[in-house]
Amino acid sequence: MAETDSRAKTVLLITHEQTSCTDTGIVGQALLDAGHIIKTHEVFSTGPDGTRTINANFPHPAEFDAVIAFGSFGHIYEITDDWLTREIQYIAMLHQHGTPYLGICFGAQLLAESVGGRTVRADRMEAGLVTFEPDHTCPIPSGPWFSWHSDKVELPEHVEVLATTDVAPQVFRTGRSIGVQFHPEADGELMEEWIRIGGHELEGVLSIEDFRRQWAAHEPAAERNTKELLDWFLNSP
Repeated sequence: MAETDSRAKTVLLITHEQTSCTDTGIVGQALLDAGHIIKTHEVFSTGPDGTRTINANFPHPAEFDAVIAFGSFGHIYEITDDWLTREIQYIAMLHQHGTPYLGICFGAQLLAESVGGRTVRADRMEAGLVTFEPDHTCPIPSGPWFSWHSDKVELPEHVEVLATTDVAPQVFRTGRSIGVQFHPEADGELMEEWIRIGGHELEGVLSIEDFRRQWAAHEPAAERNTKELLDWFLNSP
């Protein structure tokens, strides 16, 4: 990823799932490859005794140049726990302070909630590789992007929608905050872990073997697209 300046950035990565591989996938690796410093905040973790811990004590925004929040198998409208409210408030604070924020899938839905929008169930599930027709102001490639979601955001008028599919808004922006409904972090290992955890969600939508074949054919292009997305996010004025 080419930097428009030579200064390494410190980026906070917020994760919401507990998997046997890194939840940050291509995104985390691309940041490291570009010389950036990454810190991870796990909302959920499991101790040696199997006890599940929720950590909603998010670090101060002044410690970071940018923040990226990742996906979840959860649905915002079904969660009543306090951590969700606290994370939405944290993202609202980032937005108000002008700290660059990138929300991925669930992270994008958190952003929508924090700026006056809402998350609802989509008319159908969107899974596999997607391509969208971006608005002329959207500087990232139209695809392929890895997708796995059954929700969509409804956004207030002041939020700029840069790209959509017939299922949901895919890229939106307000100030230095960007939301993407797809999963630029996905790599083969992470995809297999998601299949293990939630593969039943794909029944009647896309066969797992077709899912794997699509990804094997297009993973190199998806990785290049992710690097372009990160470049745009980190270096936009």
